[in-house]
Amino acid sequence: MTDRRPPTGSSLTGALLSLPLVLFLAAAVAWPLASLAGHALSDPGWRAVRQVLAAGRYRTALVNSLGLSAAAALGSVLLAVAPAWVLARERFPGRNALRTAISLPLTFSGVLVGFLMVVLLGRIGAIPEALAYLTGRRMFEGAAYTVAGLFLAYLYFELPRAVMTLESAFRRFPRELDSAARALGAGPLQRLLKVGLPLAAPALRSTLAVTFSASMGSFGVALILSRRFTVAPLEIYTEMTGFLNDEVAGALALMLALSTLAVDRLLSVGKR
Repeated sequence: MTDRRPPTGSSLTGALLSLPLVLFLAAAVAWPLASLAGHALSDPGWRAVRQVLAAGRYRTALVNSLGLSAAAALGSVLLAVAPAWVLARERFPGRNALRTAISLPLTFSGVLVGFLMVVLLGRIGAIPEALAYLTGRRMFEGAAYTVAGLFLAYLYFELPRAVMTLESAFRRFPRELDSAARALGAGPLQRLLKVGLPLAAPALRSTLAVTFSASMGSFGVALILSRRFTVAPLEIYTEMTGFLNDEVAGALALMLALSTLAVDRLLSVGKR
């Protein structure tokens, strides 16, 4: 039997090439999280954790972040499945231009996305102005500053990420199955439902995890649009810059990180 194990030298080379990334992650992720956790176990840190758990304002912010991020992740994945499948499996004129247009919001910051939502659905936004011109009534005026407006901004931010992630996963699917379904007369939608989605469960869970994690940490969109609806990143920013309360900000940041990690692990368990 042929030994298929890679040579020891190549493994050592791979480990050395990975070392800069490992050191960066240790310095930028592992150490700060360990520092937050260690501080939370100290007397001042534990008092801040109890304060966060006891105060309705902070609990509401965490629950709002969880609910809004879950809704944005689920919505973006549902809307991304069909375009991702078409981009990965179909050939048509303008495909590259469509992919570029879909991925464009990924280059925007959260603050810019928030301002774009204000331009669309602000008090003098393009959509209320157009509806006033067509119907004589100003509808959806100021909707950008509501929960629905915040959700649309999160969706606008996460949908391209979901499309790009799922397209990459769909490209790895066996083309023989797709070709067989095509030969049997199945159209693009049938092939997606009968072939793609059964194979896509791990990719869908991964995309849910990616979009949920990105939404949980989103700050710029909430900074521009949030009025009465607060989220955890915004509370962390306020505590640090407005009140110089590093203890509470650190406790909130730790809970935000743990919540995000817990959901990510839950979705990862389902992939096995």
